[in-house]
Amino acid sequence: MNESFRIRAEMKELYTLDDIDLNFRRMLSEKVGGESLLNCIQCGICSSGCTVSEYVDMQPHRMIASCLLGLKNLVLKSNAVWICSLCNKCTERCPKHVEYSFLLAILRNLSVEQGIIPEGYIPILRNINNTGFAIPLSGASVDRRREKMGIPAMPSPNTEQIKKLIQLTGIDNLLETEEKKEDE
Repeated sequence: MNESFRIRAEMKELYTLDDIDLNFRRMLSEKVGGESLLNCIQCGICSSGCTVSEYVDMQPHRMIASCLLGLKNLVLKSNAVWICSLCNKCTERCPKHVEYSFLLAILRNLSVEQGIIPEGYIPILRNINNTGFAIPLSGASVDRRREKMGIPAMPSPNTEQIKKLIQLTGIDNLLETEEKKEDE
């Protein structure tokens, strides 16, 4: 491969052909919702309406371009994968019906498979694994307030089913890896 061929990405870094995963675009386009990726014409309408564009390191149209180019590592390490609020404004405005929200769901799953997840999500995953709730409830005070308002007590989640889902998605491996890092 010609080493002189370089791609300038939005993050203002240079990428060589060695950074390109030639199977990435095909793999994404074969997943449900990912097939629309190939429709993108880079018009930028998705990015112009993005509610979180000022907070992400890669706007939606740049994310799509990076996926099409096969810049897998750049895409999976982008904070845009996790910061997107999934409001679907980009998808609604797209003249070519690119399903950006579906694509982000795929990219989030791939990120987790690769062990790439923001640190702030680890405690949430632990809570879900241990209690079934993303945000820990303060126990007796919640129960007292619910009882005072005539609301039934919170049902206990089936943590065994939740743990099974965590195991099926591979998140349990990620949690184990994080625990090992903390122990070192």
